[in-house]
Amino acid sequence: MNFNEQAGLVPVRICRNRRHAEQYALVLAAMGVSSKMAFEGDTPTLYVAREDFSQAKEELAAYDRENAAHPPAARRLRSALPPAEVALVYWAVLLFFYAAARRDAFSFDWVGEGAVQAGLMLKGEWWRAVTALFLHVDVAHLLGNLVFGTFFLLLLAQVTGAGIAGLTMVAAGTAGNVLNAAVQSPGHTSIGASTAVFAGLGALAALQQVWRPPDRKFLSLRNWVPLAGGVTLLLFLGFSGENTDILGHVLGFGSGVAAGWLLSKRDQVWDTDRVLQWKCAAAAGGIVVVAWAAAAAS
Repeated sequence: MNFNEQAGLVPVRICRNRRHAEQYALVLAAMGVSSKMAFEGDTPTLYVAREDFSQAKEELAAYDRENAAHPPAARRLRSALPPAEVALVYWAVLLFFYAAARRDAFSFDWVGEGAVQAGLMLKGEWWRAVTALFLHVDVAHLLGNLVFGTFFLLLLAQVTGAGIAGLTMVAAGTAGNVLNAAVQSPGHTSIGASTAVFAGLGALAALQQVWRPPDRKFLSLRNWVPLAGGVTLLLFLGFSGENTDILGHVLGFGSGVAAGWLLSKRDQVWDTDRVLQWKCAAAAGGIVVVAWAAAAAS
């Protein structure tokens, strides 16, 4: 029997390290249970009074269950940068469609059949909301979306995994095009991946916003840093340039925020689920293939 047991204390938890023990001690203190840490070699053990043992055990078990179900934000945001293949696939896809459109590959009018034309799309040519994301006016337009799209895709993939990031950008970008067509005149025409690029930015900002530890004061500026940062980037990158579809960028960003908020409700570490990542990647690719097949068959 050691000194703590002689003093009427009983061990309630053997911990991995000192930090782990201190976390448990804080949990117990918050519940009004005093505890004491003692080391046996390099292993810390947490002791409580005998009469507090049952309550302490239940509180720590509840704490463990809660943290297993809801991993802390630091863990969710810690995944390694996705491999370079993610960026290479993104570049290959956009470059293929740009070259195909420029050369009228397969004797197909890629821009004519794939651009968002609000009137035609709302009359049933739904595929345009997807296909327009892969078409560009010129090299400068293409390069801008390649650079910024790669940046936001990789950042989002750090949080969600590459498959979910790709599906999120395609789905939210498509939603942004649909909303844009719904509020524009029937003759409005637009193309470009920027709607999906800003959707990725919006999703990333929303996830960071939901997962960051909140300040006690709701109106504190610190509470809104992620969304404010996202809006600032939107204003800086999405409101400049000739022939810029500003409303399309705003609606893409808004669709991304909504997608990020929905993702945050599935509170898990997605990047560890390889099957889910592949399913989402396949879904994103499937949406693109089906949309272009519909355009070709029209």
